[in-house]
Amino acid sequence: MAVIAVGLASAGLCVGQTKTRPAKQSGKTEQPSVQQSGELQQRYDAAQQAQSSGDMARATEEYQRFLEGSLRWLAEGHLRIGDYPGAERLFEEALALGQADGNDELRLRFAEAALEARDTAKARALAEAVLVNNPKSAEARLIAGEALLKSNENELARKQLEAAVALDPSYKDGLALATAYLALADTKDAETLFAEMAKGFGDNAAMHLDFGRAYGEAGYPDKAIVEFEKAIARDGTLPEAHYGLGASYMLSQGEVGYPRAIEEFNRELALHPDDYFSLAQLGNIALTQHRLEDAESYLKRAVSLDPRNPDNPLLLGQVYLQMKKLPEAEQAFRKAIELTTDVSRNHYQVQRAHYLLGRVLVQMGRADDAKQEMQISADLLKQNLQLDQARLKGAPMGESAGAPPMSSQPKQVVFDAKAEQEMKALTSQVSGALADSYNNLGAIAAGNNEFATATGYFEKAARWNPSLDGLDYNWGRAAFSGKLYAQAIPPLKRYLAAHPEEQGARNVLGVSFFMQKDYAATVATLQPLEASLGNNPQLAYIYAQALVQTGDYAHGLVRLQALSKANPGVGEIHRSLGEAYAAQGEYQQATDELRSALQLNAEDKEAKDQLALALTHLEKKGEAVHP
Repeated sequence: MAVIAVGLASAGLCVGQTKTRPAKQSGKTEQPSVQQSGELQQRYDAAQQAQSSGDMARATEEYQRFLEGSLRWLAEGHLRIGDYPGAERLFEEALALGQADGNDELRLRFAEAALEARDTAKARALAEAVLVNNPKSAEARLIAGEALLKSNENELARKQLEAAVALDPSYKDGLALATAYLALADTKDAETLFAEMAKGFGDNAAMHLDFGRAYGEAGYPDKAIVEFEKAIARDGTLPEAHYGLGASYMLSQGEVGYPRAIEEFNRELALHPDDYFSLAQLGNIALTQHRLEDAESYLKRAVSLDPRNPDNPLLLGQVYLQMKKLPEAEQAFRKAIELTTDVSRNHYQVQRAHYLLGRVLVQMGRADDAKQEMQISADLLKQNLQLDQARLKGAPMGESAGAPPMSSQPKQVVFDAKAEQEMKALTSQVSGALADSYNNLGAIAAGNNEFATATGYFEKAARWNPSLDGLDYNWGRAAFSGKLYAQAIPPLKRYLAAHPEEQGARNVLGVSFFMQKDYAATVATLQPLEASLGNNPQLAYIYAQALVQTGDYAHGLVRLQALSKANPGVGEIHRSLGEAYAAQGEYQQATDELRSALQLNAEDKEAKDQLALALTHLEKKGEAVHP
């Protein structure tokens, strides 16, 4: 159903304009940090000054830079409290603001975070995007190489890392390259490179800790033992050194090495009581030795120190299963599953959680739930064709399953509730300035008739501060002007609820409902203006049409007839009258109005179709064929 061709501007809707409510020039954003607040504040002030002076291009650039810097700062704050998903969202939002070639530094910081969080696909994609712009970025090649290593694409990793070392022969690049050599079972080149690094960067405890970790993670525990012992000889208090030695004993000697491993883990804890890796492995050993109370104690403490790690709840669930504490076991296994964001983690160990959860549910008499978990377990097995034959047959693993002793671990972040609360408070402090900046960017874009872009900015502003004054109006008007009627409706409804007297918003909302064919909502929205609609042909037409569509034919016909009398040369009104008459079975009047519509616009196909139907009802079949 067409809308009559009366200009929206005449209806007071101001096509091509958004009701700009510039940011209040009240002053300062909340200061995010002592070191970064200065530059961010300068960006924000410069943006507002440029906007006030009419330099919208510069205002846009400064707002974007302010947003990008603030979002990056917030993302790094989330990383400090161990919240990679939160950081990821903020990094993505920051990247969406800048130019394709101008965000390499931001991409690199994001890539580092992704790599640390084992989001290897993301890390690699970001690093490769940097290399498109800057092939000589040693840092990007390092990240890409390490991501490839974590994905077991070892030959490609070696090439990237050799290029990184050629560009920047740093310690970090050399260590990564040696790790690639070990992944390719090239121990000779790895040993040579380690020797060169020790000579070139100074032989110290931290270096041998790195060498030992590289050997251990690559499956060379005996070589790792030598390096960890060197590290301890140089500095017996070095964090993770005793843990690494204990883990190497476990990998090299199995249960025979448990006594020496336990000794080293306890030494680590004596020096660093919050080392949850040592606690987890002591719990693992205690579980294997059926010292269940000890295992529970170690693992509960490990969980409290690292509540986002899925490995420890998995082990703790196995402890509870052996202790016949089935509700506690169910809770622990479900927590392990919930915390596993990457199902391939530690060779699909989450499959073990689903399998054991299924066993628990069977014992609890919940057969249907158990069947579902067993099916998930079987599906996960199929996703990892490199698993051992026992697992491929669906049999469980050994008595304990959790993080391998020498698996590559993310940087330890001890959960700190106070730090998390502080992060929330700081986010709240800067959210107002972020929303204000997005709102002003949206207003600038709308002023340039870039309505889809403007709508995107307003949507982001609402995420940071949905109660920002004027935001809903700006958002709704931009969406309406861009003919994004479905997107216009929610913010306009909110705005009109808060400002029921504002006629402009009511007009726009009524038209939006009409364009979405929500005629009941159209009537409800425009009804308060019913008495004054005669001064606005388009709104009067829309209202009359909506009345007819909702079944109020008498009221709608009266209004359409009045419109036809006032605007006899508008064919759409005659067509609508014809449709309304036909809906009431008054086919002769319908044909008269539809013929008038076609006289004014012979190409009106809808009028032709409606006339043909009306003539058919009048049994004038010949005329219906050629009306």
